[in-house]
Amino acid sequence: MSNGPAPDQSTQPLPRRGVDTPGRIPTAYGPGNPVRDRLDEARYRIRPGAPNPPIPEPQQADGSAEPAPGAYPIRPGTPGEPAYEQFLAMSERKERLDRRRRRTRWSAALVALCCLATVCVALLTTSSAAPKKRQTAAPQPTLAPANPNPANPNPAAPSLAATPPPAAPSAGSPAQPPPANPITLLSGAGTDSAPLDAAELFAGRTFAFDKQSYTRALTTDSACSAAATPSLAAVLAHNGCRTVLRATYADGTTAVTVGVAVFDNAAQARAVKQQTTGNLLPLSGGGLPSFCRLVVCRLTTNAVGRYAYFTVAGYTDGKPVPASDTTAYTAGAAMNQLAFDGLLARAQSEAAKAAPASAG
Repeated sequence: MSNGPAPDQSTQPLPRRGVDTPGRIPTAYGPGNPVRDRLDEARYRIRPGAPNPPIPEPQQADGSAEPAPGAYPIRPGTPGEPAYEQFLAMSERKERLDRRRRRTRWSAALVALCCLATVCVALLTTSSAAPKKRQTAAPQPTLAPANPNPANPNPAAPSLAATPPPAAPSAGSPAQPPPANPITLLSGAGTDSAPLDAAELFAGRTFAFDKQSYTRALTTDSACSAAATPSLAAVLAHNGCRTVLRATYADGTTAVTVGVAVFDNAAQARAVKQQTTGNLLPLSGGGLPSFCRLVVCRLTTNAVGRYAYFTVAGYTDGKPVPASDTTAYTAGAAMNQLAFDGLLARAQSEAAKAAPASAG
């Protein structure tokens, strides 16, 4: 059993730290420690390298070390422009740049608005000045014929106001029946049974319209399928088309074909007018070059009685008709009027023939 560390058997005395304090080994150094050794370079090694320079104290403008009451110390070095003035200058520059950008944006917006207004005015002016927008193979709007009788505001239903009214029956004479309405006569095959062909319907060699004269080039009677594009031919066949009478007129630079489709009753003709798609095939030959082939041309569609009539007008040089065109438009309107006048004259002739028969 151990009773602790073995006693020191050494006979040598412990080392001494001075002659003034025998038997005591100091473990700390301080004011109370009588051992004071002088530190010098011979006993202590100094690491190589230069010591850090001292940090200078803040100085005042007059060179004093202590700041004046209420003043801030100035850092060493030459003072520059104050920070507040720099901030003001930067703020002014930014404000000028923002104003310049805002003016640029507003100027660009104003220029764009002016351009848009100019384009809108030009479109409105063009649409109001153009006589009619050019037609395509879509369902065509109809063009009403010119009014042959100023007393009748509806040219599709011609008035017979120019016909003198029947004389009042004298005493004892039988009452005379009212004259037959020409449009009523044209509305059915039973009342409109006189022979009809293209040469008779388009008998005039020339036709004048709106100070322009058109000369007939040729006429023909065609089957409905051969006189129209496939889409229009299908509409004609669906509504019971009998035949199509065509004629072509020209004025040198413009040619126009007019076609009259014959049906059994007025309901069929009105249905074709409402369902029309495609167009009449132009009739050329006899010295007249081909026209309106795979190019844009002017188209019209109308109906009166049991007849539906169409026109296709274009340039004899084969060029397409532009939207600003007036000559092809006028030619189509002229042939539209020619077809209406020819059918109205036929109706009036049949009405005149029916009057004596009724009187007899």
